[in-house]
Amino acid sequence: MANRKLILSEQEIAALKQASDRTSEPAELKRLQAVRLYGTGHLVSEIAEIVDTSPTRIYRWATWYRQGGRAELQSKYEGNQNAAKLGGDQKVDLRERLHQYRPDQVLPPETRISQGQFWTVSDLKIAVKQWYGVTYQSTSSYHRLFKACAFSVQRTAGQYRSQPSQEEIADFEEQIEKK
Repeated sequence: MANRKLILSEQEIAALKQASDRTSEPAELKRLQAVRLYGTGHLVSEIAEIVDTSPTRIYRWATWYRQGGRAELQSKYEGNQNAAKLGGDQKVDLRERLHQYRPDQVLPPETRISQGQFWTVSDLKIAVKQWYGVTYQSTSSYHRLFKACAFSVQRTAGQYRSQPSQEEIADFEEQIEKK
């Protein structure tokens, strides 16, 4: 125990035990128990087996506790931030708007990202925020919105290898003009 950077007092042990009894979050319970066991001198290999985690995580959690106390071990999970932000009626409305308008028809040039001929994830993000006041955290959520609105997501591709160079195009146009 001489190498341990965390040795808990009786009050800290009691506080961690009490927090363990109160939490309903499994991941938080695991962190609280691991730190309590680590701080009371149990072997890291024993703790890893008891809480079913790696020794690296146990050291990380002990460091978090040393730096910020019990609050650092609390669960930061706040539910699915992307779930059901748009209701069914709003999705129907969005689908109609996306099929009826192009981005250049509904988004000012200074706000849209693309040229405005086709809907992009960036433009969809701006439109959803503007129309419904909703912002998703994940780009994949916007991909799912496109899918729900019967749009396919197109990925940009590089230049085709078979496509002529700008020089070849200029030469071709020059030959056409001569004829």
